Amino acid sequence: MSSRKKRKKNKKPEAKPDFWESFAPARQHSYALSFLFILPVFLFFASVIGGQQYMGHDVIQWRAGAESLMQHQQEHGETAHWAENMFSGMPATTISHPPQIKNLDNTLLRFLQFIYPAAEMWILLGGAYLMFLLMGARPLTAVFGAIIIGFSTYIPIIIGAGHNAKFLAYIYIPWLYNGYFLLTRSKMNRWLAFFIFALALTLHLRAYHPQVTYFFLFPLGTLFIYDLVKAIRSNNPKPFYLQTGWLLSVAAIAILITVQLYWSTMEYSPYSMRGGSEAAGTGGLARDYAFAWSQGWGELLTLLIPGAFGGAEYYWGPKSFTSGPHYAGALAFLFFVIGVIKSKHTLKWIFLGPGIATLLFSLGEHFSLLNNLMFDYFPLFDKFRVPEMWLMVTVFCFAVPSAFGFEWITDKIKEGARKAVWLKPLAVALAISGVAVFAGHQLLDFQKQGEREYFAEQISLQQNVPADDPQVTQTVSRIIQTQLIPAREELAHGDTLRFAMLVLLAAGLLWLMGAGKIPVSYGMIALCVILAYDLIRVDSRYLSEQSLVDQNLTREDVIEQDERSIDRFIAENNQHDEGWRYRTLPLLDNPFNNAIPAYFYPSAGGYSGAKLGYYQDLLDQAFFRPGIGLNLGVLSMLNIRYFTTGHPPNVSGIEIAFQEGSELVAENTSVLPKAFFVDSIEAKASQPEVLQEISGEFAPSEVAYIAENFIPEIRPDTAATVQVTEYNANRITLDILRDEPGFLVLSEIWYPPGWKATLNGDEIDVIRTNYVLRGFAIPSGEHTLEMVLEPVWYATGNWLARLGTLMLFGSGLYGGFIAYKRREQYSEEPEDQKS
Repeated sequence: MSSRKKRKKNKKPEAKPDFWESFAPARQHSYALSFLFILPVFLFFASVIGGQQYMGHDVIQWRAGAESLMQHQQEHGETAHWAENMFSGMPATTISHPPQIKNLDNTLLRFLQFIYPAAEMWILLGGAYLMFLLMGARPLTAVFGAIIIGFSTYIPIIIGAGHNAKFLAYIYIPWLYNGYFLLTRSKMNRWLAFFIFALALTLHLRAYHPQVTYFFLFPLGTLFIYDLVKAIRSNNPKPFYLQTGWLLSVAAIAILITVQLYWSTMEYSPYSMRGGSEAAGTGGLARDYAFAWSQGWGELLTLLIPGAFGGAEYYWGPKSFTSGPHYAGALAFLFFVIGVIKSKHTLKWIFLGPGIATLLFSLGEHFSLLNNLMFDYFPLFDKFRVPEMWLMVTVFCFAVPSAFGFEWITDKIKEGARKAVWLKPLAVALAISGVAVFAGHQLLDFQKQGEREYFAEQISLQQNVPADDPQVTQTVSRIIQTQLIPAREELAHGDTLRFAMLVLLAAGLLWLMGAGKIPVSYGMIALCVILAYDLIRVDSRYLSEQSLVDQNLTREDVIEQDERSIDRFIAENNQHDEGWRYRTLPLLDNPFNNAIPAYFYPSAGGYSGAKLGYYQDLLDQAFFRPGIGLNLGVLSMLNIRYFTTGHPPNVSGIEIAFQEGSELVAENTSVLPKAFFVDSIEAKASQPEVLQEISGEFAPSEVAYIAENFIPEIRPDTAATVQVTEYNANRITLDILRDEPGFLVLSEIWYPPGWKATLNGDEIDVIRTNYVLRGFAIPSGEHTLEMVLEPVWYATGNWLARLGTLMLFGSGLYGGFIAYKRREQYSEEPEDQKS
């Protein structure tokens, strides 16, 4: 071969003219952000320009549960601290927190509520874009990474479901990193960087989703530990110690501003079901409950192939059901593999490590070796449920090596590196993608465990035949084999083919860039567009259209549209002459997982993942008696006068009060008033023994059970009277007349923090009675018993929040003043640049 031909063969392809690099940096950022900010309009066009709004399940549930709080605010002009309309009464902060001091979230975002969630998505995408820039990435790489973080499928799922607090907490996570990087790795003046970080942390904490905060402490903590180790190994750790001082100051201000939220949570936590079960003797969530919705090992394939396990409608994975997968994008996976293999960016490992750890946490009961250990010994790990939610952290963390892989390979192509340099890691990524394609086509059986038994039971009940009847078995097999499996197979194979085509399309673009057929920036832009198209198309499958309502409808309108005749009857007839309302047990409406009835009348049920632990014990063990049905003793002591049902009850003491079609309202004719005296008291050794007593045959008007070392003196008094003269969320007043000492039971849920009881102005003990109620030893005579709820965290926390807000915005003004005076521009380049 001649030297001329050899030179021609080895000649690097000429670089095509690159329009993108001709733009000034400011214009590049402008175009990049414009592209990112237009993407939410495509996904959420119905709310941005379509005249509709997202009003998901949890939003409606929250509004229904908060009804008594809002009524109290309107009637009394003060914040309610007790919700009387759910679970027979519970602290108001479990439903809705007191109004917060003004900040961006309840001013600017509230003003932009009419385009929700577009404005919030802009905050998320803008923050993610800046985060990648601060880690040293160039604009198009930052766009690529921001798309993964902003449009992974879990985000539209939680928006459609109405998990607003979770979404709002998430949108500030990139800004937490931005604040950290600006304080520790930039030349921006410290006060301005301090303000940005403190504002981001404040807004994140004000969104109030402790589970999101706790989960993201893992990657954030990893970053801090990395910097700590690096400082210790250096000869000059002083700058790190100074930076740590700034970080602690940031945390102090954010905590001051949000102290009400978390102080009240800490106060409530020991009494919450997340603090454990007194009856079961546990100190946190029950393990089975906490590990419900664990991600299956095979189900991790849905990170790459969203329909591999049936999506939502045809889901066949190990969870009971799901709203959709945590899909991160086909191209995200391709470049993730390349980034893990080749990127030299030191921060890659700081995100990769927590990403792998949280992926393993998401497996829950399916990786018990690790997760049981964490559940038993790691602080607060046993306070949270739904392990699959860890995957939102996994996807966020894996977006970083994915973006680094995207930049590494495009840089090598742009530099004119030998094809072997970038083709080898690309080949590895394609090979691993091929394994995923093989799994999606050949290794799935599309049958859900326990599904046959479930269908057999349902059909046997409908046809009144045994579940093992041959005809039932044949019917079940026909349903599964001809309906479910083909639908699941079609979805999985379609998405597998789609994954393969997208990966090959990306590889083809890289080859064209490497061959000099198209400019590198053209290819990078095309890859960003393909990634966005891929994610938005999949997102649209799982963005619940059922949560869309007309823009002009209020939450109250949506709830009231479903009001029934039985609801109106109960609301009109459950008022007592003394001003309080009887409670209802809405058996027609999934009573302990539905707050809608609580909008119309006080309910013994409701909707909450953090109800009082001992009330949950009552629901589990005492509301229903095995073989008998409703425990009328417990219902009567809780003022439960009505319950809704679809079947006429065959229980003594229950009468039909109203009927509309197949919907019935039954009346408990033995219901007790709000306050009543008992004939005797029995002291038990422990509260679980008290629960056991009331779980059996129980006459609450005759005997009260307590777990105290003493029994108050009581004597018969047939002339005794008690009248409720004031009853609202923060105050209960009773007028009492007795000729003999007695014991009064108040049908309100026992909860010590904040409540103060006085008898004629002198403080008295509130005795826990019948496991969940309040009891009082009453001497003879004429008395006024008053209970007032004044949480110590409310007034004190309000002043601390005002102080923190003043310090926050004061630091911002001071930082702006310094920046103006110095007229210096800060560098966005971190110390941890890739090599």
